[in-house]
Amino acid sequence: MSMQENEEERARVYLLKLFKHRPRSRYEVLSRLRQKGFSRPVIEITIQKAESSGLINDARFAKLWIEDRLACRPKSRRAMQRELHAKGIDPEHIEKTLARVELDEEALAKQLIAERLARLRSVDRETRMRRLVGFLRRRGFSDRLIHQVLKETRNDA
Repeated sequence: MSMQENEEERARVYLLKLFKHRPRSRYEVLSRLRQKGFSRPVIEITIQKAESSGLINDARFAKLWIEDRLACRPKSRRAMQRELHAKGIDPEHIEKTLARVELDEEALAKQLIAERLARLRSVDRETRMRRLVGFLRRRGFSDRLIHQVLKETRNDA
């Protein structure tokens, strides 16, 4: 086995180890292989093989990421766009994937407020409102939507 074949095998094993934890975008795989010090030709070959086998698929990654976000840690459409962009997903994949997702941001914000209110019952109203605004901002909701939803739920908050 030549040195390059040995390096390719090590890169392939490392790649499979990465995918045991969660799916990865092409950009993430490229970055991790570079960090591990693999040579450019080995990285290119490894990524090409992974893409042709379907292991790396940015469109599928974007879909899974969004589904996971909505199920486990809901965020606004804008926040999910930013996250996927940071993961190196092509803007076209991001837009296509988000276009297929039914996302009622107002209902989502109301749901998040209802879940968060239980934790905030012990603080005064002003502090509770400030914390809710901060919480929703961190989740990527616009100020306009935040204030609209808080105004509608003011009796509960």
